[in-house]
Amino acid sequence: MIRRVLSILLFVFGGWMLMSEAIAAFIDAGPGHADSAMLITIFAVIAGLPLLLGAWASPGSRWRELGLTILIATGTALVCGISTVVVLSDPGMKQFLPPIPRINFAPVVGAVNLFALAVLGWLLYRPTRQQVDGD
Repeated sequence: MIRRVLSILLFVFGGWMLMSEAIAAFIDAGPGHADSAMLITIFAVIAGLPLLLGAWASPGSRWRELGLTILIATGTALVCGISTVVVLSDPGMKQFLPPIPRINFAPVVGAVNLFALAVLGWLLYRPTRQQVDGD
């Protein structure tokens, strides 16, 4: 029971950090892609530690649970990102917002990162041949 609670807490924290990494990948950190790659790497390391500890502590199907967590974090990042863009681009909302500094976006880097996370999550979550055959 304690292992299950610990793994859930670690998966939630790691998924939250992974979602933050996916959103941060859409921000252009400076000229060139080296700064963006460093930002993505830092977030991935911070998210990876609790995710791997959660998989280690999990008493169930560890890699499937990790894959599901990655898929949920990816979907949540997508929804949060779209919601943020819609709110910030709404002319009626701009009167209520404080002055926002000019932020440059890196849509290609962010989309590639989001796609890579989705593929990794699906590869970990997909059923194995044993589970499909019912053995």
